Amino acid sequence: MRSSGARAALVAVTAALAAPLSVLAAGGAAATPALPDFGAYPRADAKDFVVRDTQVYSVRGFTTPEGVFCTSSTHRGMSSLDCFSPSGPLPGAPDDANTVHLRRSGNVLEPVAFTAAPVETGPGPVQFEGTPLRTLPPALDYAFDQAQCVRDASWQLACVMDNGTQRHGFVISAGHTEGF
Repeated sequence: MRSSGARAALVAVTAALAAPLSVLAAGGAAATPALPDFGAYPRADAKDFVVRDTQVYSVRGFTTPEGVFCTSSTHRGMSSLDCFSPSGPLPGAPDDANTVHLRRSGNVLEPVAFTAAPVETGPGPVQFEGTPLRTLPPALDYAFDQAQCVRDASWQLACVMDNGTQRHGFVISAGHTEGF
């Protein structure tokens, strides 16, 4: 018969081992947070967000009232959305990250990536190669370069990228940033 101390230690070890196993059973992926119905919003007009329009590749971009700015592009079958917070970490982001990236190459969708990196914008409004980025209005679907982004009363910014079978993205709301 085991002592109550040994039994308590066994229960503690079992519980400690079970928690990581439950994450592995779930595939290790974070659950998708509540997302806006992107299709319920009118689509943004591409001409309003183009900051580089060349035959090689074009770039679109926007800012948010909270100071986050994003650029997106598609080139040779690769699409990307890159968002940056030049004033510090994204609110509640993992590892105090101030950048978040979504990428798709052909039909391969990469997991969302958060990083902490220096971001320099210079004085004045945020620009891309000398072109100021426009503020993304609320309740407008920025749907370019295989990505969609919306901001409204519930989301400071919600962005997704999918390939038809998988969806990755991030949500910034109520002082919290969550990737999935």
